[in-house]
Amino acid sequence: MKGLVAKLRPLATDKMPLHAPPPKNTRGKPLVLSRLRWVKPKLVAEVTYLTWADDGLLRHVVYQGLREDKPAQDVRRAG
Repeated sequence: MKGLVAKLRPLATDKMPLHAPPPKNTRGKPLVLSRLRWVKPKLVAEVTYLTWADDGLLRHVVYQGLREDKPAQDVRRAG
């Protein structure tokens, strides 16, 4: 995990890099945007997941690692 933090730290930004904020009330406790840390979308992570939920978020996500072979701008939503 330290390796991932070291790669994310230089990508830190105060500005939310999303077109729209994430949903605030879809998962138990309300999401507090001021507590989030944003990074520029430059890395590609591979994950496995159970399903896409109706709110557009993934359910039961497991991080598999970073992909060095694919640029972030080429990634599109699967399924």
